[in-house]
Amino acid sequence: MGFLNIDFLKLFCDFNVNFFTENIQFMKTKKILLFLFLIFSISKSYSCSCSTRPSVKVNWESANEIFNGKIVKVDSILFGNNGAKVYSYTVKILKSFKRDFYKDREFRTILSQDSSSCDYMFKIGEEYLIYAKEDNKTLSCSICSRTNLFQNIDKDEIETLEELYELHKSNMVNVRFEKFENNTNYQIGLVKNGYDEKIHS
Repeated sequence: MGFLNIDFLKLFCDFNVNFFTENIQFMKTKKILLFLFLIFSISKSYSCSCSTRPSVKVNWESANEIFNGKIVKVDSILFGNNGAKVYSYTVKILKSFKRDFYKDREFRTILSQDSSSCDYMFKIGEEYLIYAKEDNKTLSCSICSRTNLFQNIDKDEIETLEELYELHKSNMVNVRFEKFENNTNYQIGLVKNGYDEKIHS
């Protein structure tokens, strides 16, 4: 009976040790997974934090091109410097709200990187209102801009964009006229100076 009790006690102790060891390892595993999840969540939120959308006017001023366009093609054969896929979207402009476009030049390419949480990911065949930024001759689009499916855009936003665009074109006409006027005065000044030099020589 004594040996039986000792064997039973040893078995019981071994069971408890194994049980607690496994529980400790399980808890450690849970902590590691939780830690990795938190790191991933923090990195995602840190990489792109869009607290509020900019106003139409602010977004109009910061964007290089603003247009209503349809995604007609997408390629994903490119890769960024971190190995993430880079999507190349071909957009057909239907109406511009900032920069003029001409016949047979109504297509644009927008690049978006898969792992970048700030890049807007488009769907082929859909129509969007796009606020695009230009960098090194390429266009990109952020989810922090007012870019959205065109069907979700308020009428007031379209009207504001049209007003801003008309004001912009009016200002550009005035700037061109001033440049022309200054250039004309400059040319007249050159001729007058040349004439005066001839008289006094």
